[in-house]
Amino acid sequence: MKRWGFFFILAVICSGLAGCTMAQETTSKSDSKGVMTKRQVLNLSTFRPLATLDTDKMAEFGRLNNTIEGLYSTTGEGQAELALAKKVKINARKTTYTFTLWKDSYWSNGDVITAKDFVFSWRRALSPRTKAPNADLFVGIHNARQILDGQLPARKLGVSAPNKFTLVVHLDHPMAELPQRLTYPLFGPQNERVAHKFGKKYATKPQYQVYAGPFMVSAKGNTAKHWHMDPNPHYWDREHVYLQRINVTVYRNWQKTWDDYRNGRLDEVRLQSAANIKLYEKQAAYTARPYSRMVLISYRKQGSRSQVNQLIAQRNARLAISHAINRKRLSQKSYGATSLTAQGVVPTGLSRGQRGTADFAAAQPEQETLAYNPALAKREWQVALKRAHLKRITLTLGYLDAEYSGKIARSLRQQLMRQLPGLTIKLKKHGWSYDQATPPAKTDLSLTTKYAQYADPLSMLALFTSTNTANAGSWSNQTYDRLIAQASNAPAFNNRRWNTLLKAEGVLMKNQSVTPLLQPASTYLINPKLNGVQYNTVGTQSNFKGAYFVK
Repeated sequence: MKRWGFFFILAVICSGLAGCTMAQETTSKSDSKGVMTKRQVLNLSTFRPLATLDTDKMAEFGRLNNTIEGLYSTTGEGQAELALAKKVKINARKTTYTFTLWKDSYWSNGDVITAKDFVFSWRRALSPRTKAPNADLFVGIHNARQILDGQLPARKLGVSAPNKFTLVVHLDHPMAELPQRLTYPLFGPQNERVAHKFGKKYATKPQYQVYAGPFMVSAKGNTAKHWHMDPNPHYWDREHVYLQRINVTVYRNWQKTWDDYRNGRLDEVRLQSAANIKLYEKQAAYTARPYSRMVLISYRKQGSRSQVNQLIAQRNARLAISHAINRKRLSQKSYGATSLTAQGVVPTGLSRGQRGTADFAAAQPEQETLAYNPALAKREWQVALKRAHLKRITLTLGYLDAEYSGKIARSLRQQLMRQLPGLTIKLKKHGWSYDQATPPAKTDLSLTTKYAQYADPLSMLALFTSTNTANAGSWSNQTYDRLIAQASNAPAFNNRRWNTLLKAEGVLMKNQSVTPLLQPASTYLINPKLNGVQYNTVGTQSNFKGAYFVK
């Protein structure tokens, strides 16, 4: 039986059953080779140079997600389906997952992918020497929390390989969302033999890395301004990878990107203004991609100025900031009309109730804390100033040195200074780093973007617990931590878990511990002849495995 004849969708099969083995046979995928062009080369742009190929040092994976594959992959609907794992058996308590790997999965150098490659990868991600930016995603796997806290060595992680193609994962408690979580590229394998062979050089250049996904970064022709990916010759489903090459060019300004798209040197360009969106939105090349990310304000808990600390520590001050923001106008001034105003910290469309009737974001119980209410904002602000013994204050607002972040920051400063008497905002931009999921807070307010790494509200809400490294403002609330722990320990997706997560977000929003602003929808012009791309709403954005150009 062909390997690709199997696949598994978690939401449908064995839901709620313990001790079951899950696998399903389907017919093979059809292709469109009869209408394909002879030249299958995709040309893409990026504003970030290729700084690392080490999955443990990436806060975001971008184009490189096409070189990685794990136990599960994500479907276009955000569900989890088995990939390098052939089947999985779950014990009755739902605390042990036993994966059987396919025996015909190979690294790009021809090595067989084994269970030990997963054990090595996961331990390495938690090791103090690497400590991956998103290492908190491992919490819930046995001993992961203690390893991250430095209380245990990484070898004590609850993962083992009793034989070459069997991987056993032990949990501290049931985790209903585990399969969705395991779709994230950080949980992919790493070739232990290759890592030891290259030592400190490992993953620093393409020739010092190997790949499990449909593409591999070429060791030839890469520069600071250009890199490209070729098909992985040993990929298990190589016959359904149609692109001959993916070229990625690093651009310094948007105008050059736009010019190259118009001249046919790029197959995709991102629209940067509302005027451009309106001009092209009815063309076949236009697309708006929703994605599960939120732009929000984080508050620094302990800065160098005590008066600022006293002000920001007050709930009234944070509520005033939230009520002073016209989110609809902020969205239109930055990302345009295709984006959504925040209903909470969980993105719209990320998760629905059991019967598919309720969107989690719409059910958020403290919606009024995000309402534009200038009069209320002024009253709350005056109370906060009075309690901090202040008449005026200057706050710093940090933002990423990027087009959209700058637009949001400038519009936000204008709104807040107009609505809140005595407030001055100073903007401070900062650079982007591959190895920092959440850079240390260096300003009083920080404009940050949080991504849902898997299709569940917990993927966003867990970021704000007391111990999570992504909690840039170091906000801490025992009730919130307890609710998140209860949801994390749930054995299944049920109404009780749903309501617990809603209560947790209610605590977060009632306190305005972070202030959500908007959910961007990225707008692009794409070569209409490009087909077969899977655009994900969670995890990693674009999957080019089945992409092809038609005549």
